[in-house]
Amino acid sequence: QVRLARQHVHQQAGLLGAAESLCDAAALIVDELANNAVEHGSSYRRAGAMLSVDVTWSAGRLSVEFIDPEMPEQAVRELAAALQAAADGMPSLENERGRGLFLISIYMEEVRVEVAPGGGLRLLGKLSPS
Repeated sequence: QVRLARQHVHQQAGLLGAAESLCDAAALIVDELANNAVEHGSSYRRAGAMLSVDVTWSAGRLSVEFIDPEMPEQAVRELAAALQAAADGMPSLENERGRGLFLISIYMEEVRVEVAPGGGLRLLGKLSPS
């Protein structure tokens, strides 16, 4: 399913008018978010709720919204803090955690991590052409 999500995001971004490099970056980010939700969500995922991704284009920028409806509120807060820390610099190559968040902080602007209206994680960010 992650592969299909990655392909869908790449295709949708292209249809919206994004350059190939932006399509690639959006697909890479969604791949990272979905893989993390699957890997780290095994401790809380019980209802089988679907992850969702929405991609939009406005003012020459691609917006990505990712929702994990089952992520507990405490985990959302921890992710927000970890993403902020990742933006401060690349983690050690010995560190098993943090590289994906660092990647997101490099590609995305105006990243917001918050509790979704119905509960769970809502991550929003924008990608600009380089």
